[in-house]
Amino acid sequence: MFNLNVFFSILENAALLLALVYVYSISPTHQNKVTPVLWQLFMGALIGTIGVIIMMDPLVYRQDILFDARSVVLCLSGLFFGGIPTLIATIMMAIYRYNLGGVAVWIGIFSLSGSALIGLVWRRYRRHQLDQISYREFFIFGLIVHVIVLQWLFLLPFEQALQTISALALPIMMVLPLLTMIIGHLLAKIVFRGRDIQVKLQEDFLFNNQFDIGNIGISITTKTKYWLKVNPYLCRMFGYTENELKSLTWAELTHPDDLNKDLLLYEKMLKGELNEYEIDKRFMAKDGSVVYTHVTIACRRHVQDNTFLVIAGFLDITQQKQAEQALLQSKEQLALVLDSSELGVWDWDIQGNRISTNRYSADILGCSMDELNLHPERWINAIQQKDKFKFLRSINEIIKGRSISQRVEYQLTNIHGGSRWILQTGSVVDVDDKGKPLRMCGTHSDITDIKQVEDSLSIASSVYQNSSEAMSVFTAKGIIIDSNPAFSFITGFTKTDIQEQHLRMFETDLQPKHFYQQLAQQLNQQGHWHGEVWMRRKNGQNYLILLTINSIIRTKSQAARFVALFSDITEKKQTEELIWRQANYDALTGLPNRRMLLTFLNQEVLSSERQHDHFALMFLDLDYFKEINDTMGHDMGDVLLLETADRLKHCVRETDIVARLGGDEFTIVLTNLEDTHGVERVAQQILKRLAEPYLLGDQTAYISGSIGITLFPDDATTTEALLKNADQAMYSAKTHGRNRFNYFTSAMQDNAQKRMMLIQDLKVAIIQQQFELYYQPIMDLSTQQVVKVEALIRWNHPTMGLISPADFISIAEETGMIIDIGNWVFYQACEQAAKWKTQFNCVIQISINMSSVQFRDESSEVENWLQHMSSLELMTHNICIEITENLLLDVDANVESKLQAYSVAGIQISLDDFGTGFSSLPYLKKFNISYLKIDQCFVSNLTTESNDLHLCEAIIVMAHKLGIKVIAEGVETESQRRLLALAGCDYGQGYLFSHVLCRHDFEQRYLAQKVLSTPASQLISH
Repeated sequence: MFNLNVFFSILENAALLLALVYVYSISPTHQNKVTPVLWQLFMGALIGTIGVIIMMDPLVYRQDILFDARSVVLCLSGLFFGGIPTLIATIMMAIYRYNLGGVAVWIGIFSLSGSALIGLVWRRYRRHQLDQISYREFFIFGLIVHVIVLQWLFLLPFEQALQTISALALPIMMVLPLLTMIIGHLLAKIVFRGRDIQVKLQEDFLFNNQFDIGNIGISITTKTKYWLKVNPYLCRMFGYTENELKSLTWAELTHPDDLNKDLLLYEKMLKGELNEYEIDKRFMAKDGSVVYTHVTIACRRHVQDNTFLVIAGFLDITQQKQAEQALLQSKEQLALVLDSSELGVWDWDIQGNRISTNRYSADILGCSMDELNLHPERWINAIQQKDKFKFLRSINEIIKGRSISQRVEYQLTNIHGGSRWILQTGSVVDVDDKGKPLRMCGTHSDITDIKQVEDSLSIASSVYQNSSEAMSVFTAKGIIIDSNPAFSFITGFTKTDIQEQHLRMFETDLQPKHFYQQLAQQLNQQGHWHGEVWMRRKNGQNYLILLTINSIIRTKSQAARFVALFSDITEKKQTEELIWRQANYDALTGLPNRRMLLTFLNQEVLSSERQHDHFALMFLDLDYFKEINDTMGHDMGDVLLLETADRLKHCVRETDIVARLGGDEFTIVLTNLEDTHGVERVAQQILKRLAEPYLLGDQTAYISGSIGITLFPDDATTTEALLKNADQAMYSAKTHGRNRFNYFTSAMQDNAQKRMMLIQDLKVAIIQQQFELYYQPIMDLSTQQVVKVEALIRWNHPTMGLISPADFISIAEETGMIIDIGNWVFYQACEQAAKWKTQFNCVIQISINMSSVQFRDESSEVENWLQHMSSLELMTHNICIEITENLLLDVDANVESKLQAYSVAGIQISLDDFGTGFSSLPYLKKFNISYLKIDQCFVSNLTTESNDLHLCEAIIVMAHKLGIKVIAEGVETESQRRLLALAGCDYGQGYLFSHVLCRHDFEQRYLAQKVLSTPASQLISH
């Protein structure tokens, strides 16, 4: 059993622990007054003293065994005060315990040391989170300390230790850990409070620093949209004082057109969908002007008490023109205030405390005069809280007799919620025998408008000084009065340099002299001017500005003054000029491009129509330019184009236009023509100059030109028609031999239309397969047998009948439709050969003509043709491909690979029209040519003594030496056949043997009546 006195003794000791809390609470206040070392020594001594006092009233269990709250003091000292104070306190308390003596003296000293050590160890890990230690952790901390303290009792004899622990363990473990928890938590709260104060001071310092001196408006508002706090900049921005803004919501100042947009975002923020947002919106300033702002809005929520604050930053982005209008409006308002003489009058009976006022004072408050006189306290109650003390102090000075007059400014809120600035003046008009005031009279002046003007002028001055646009004020005579910093930055002149100087110091030679006279005249007559002007900087550099000048004063008593605003647009203009030039001029030659040409032609058409003038449009295309590019390279091609452009410009007048449409195409516009003779002279001169040699690096090149000419208004009256006519005329010049010029004729238009219709019909023909193959036999001159046929395509047009390939093959090649037509011919020839083999049991080789366009087309694959022949069970030598010599003149990789593929596959190649072009003999063996076809121009005039016979004999001998068979085309007489046979020609083809036959006629004439008995191996030879 334990004595209840133990509890009361421990509680008495614990009461002294509150002194420890007090010591810790005053520590931050006085710590900075002494050095850190002295402070720690002092704190250690103070804690030790508290501990010794506690030990003076110990719990005495039996002789020499003492127990009290000393362990709580030392463990919390180690945790909160650190090493040096705790060490000093431990030493002091240990010395005192040692002096007390007894058998348990060392147990007491060890208990003191252990408690202090545990506190220091705990501090090592929790030093920076003392304010975060929970009740639970403090309680555990107390349990550990006092469990260890009790363990030291086992240094006594065992039975004595058990008796002592059984008596003291329960009260000690129930009370002392609890005391440790309570006192520790109080100390932690002091730490938390100190750190919270420091953080708050830091935040307040940073916020107030930016809040007061920042260059943006800042406000803090409540959830209900009322302003709690606004900075001076925001007040200046909106023209209100801080108290005026606090009495309003931001919604009331928002421009009506912007309110819904802002409220929508604000409601989302209230619901927690947004934490911040930015918006451009307009506010209505106090003076009624519109302030354009960019607002950044953020919220700060406090979860515990559900409080909600909104912080907003306002950046004024109002344009300078609006600032000028606001300034002018403010000056007008100021003039109205100064001209007004209305005053509120009041009369105060001081002893009777009765006040009478006039109607104007009642109007200011928003009530009737009788109501105000009956309840004069309403005026004082309407004064805003921030000004009420100032007002009452001035009244008190009068009543105490320290002053006989009053002059005070304050704000009051009228009955309608409006805020008004009041200037109240008054004087004592009656006093008693002792000099105490009895009566006082004065006036109320509504100075709200004056305050607004002051705010507006402050804003205008800020705008003037901080604007990025240069501003200056000058007289009607051009003398500069003032300028802002941006003016000096742009011009290079300081404010001192230009003070009282004339504007002519900025004049430059780039601006005509008469311009300045016209500018002065317009300013004198209209009072404003806007436009672009060249000026000169201090360093002599010229620059372009966008200038606006407005008159700001024009009265009878004062001469006009002007405000000039401008910005440097030199770089902007240079960029615009570069973009315009790139869009309208050719990058290589510097000539106008298609866009510029079309613009000029449209203008020229309108001008010529009004003035009944004529002009000519030439369309020039360089002949053989592609060959120059291919042989000499594109760099040399560019040099040639530059030289061509220069030559063309020297062939026309300065009023004429030379343009480059792209590639090697140029146009020339000859304006103001009286007759066409001048056009012909220019065209001949152009052809002559183009025919002159071009020096391209180390080489010399020659070209020519084809020119198409059309006349306005003779040929056409629109730009589109003129360009089309000139193009058709140029195309005609090319087809008639090049190096010439052609005038546009109506026949060209008809041919162009027919050509367009033919192209459209040809597309339909490919889809509907309106083609048919005709066949012309090729005879073996030695056996007079048909061994080969040439397949010739015909177009069976639904309305025009049968169309010869000469009328549509060239168009098909130009448009690319030859690819589909060529494939159709191949597939039809293969199917026909397979049918003849099955129907007539004969093998006959079919020759098909293949265009160079087909060879250069990368989408055409040789493998597809071979697979088709294989599907029909045809041998590759059943088909022979005929090509022209022109294909071998410009053999690219694609052409060469296809020729090699046909040769490897066993498809024979026949070279058509041999001898009419530029033959390359090495290609005959390289591409494994099987047949040479002598052109009919050598056969038609064949006689025994003619040169054509000698040429034919030479071709035949050469071909046979190379292992190539020869076919003669255009054989029409027996004499021609006989001479060719004597010369050794292998095959003949022509009207002597047969005209071109349709499939049915060919079968009836050569296959149905005669069965070819010659084996295929003899009919088709390599």
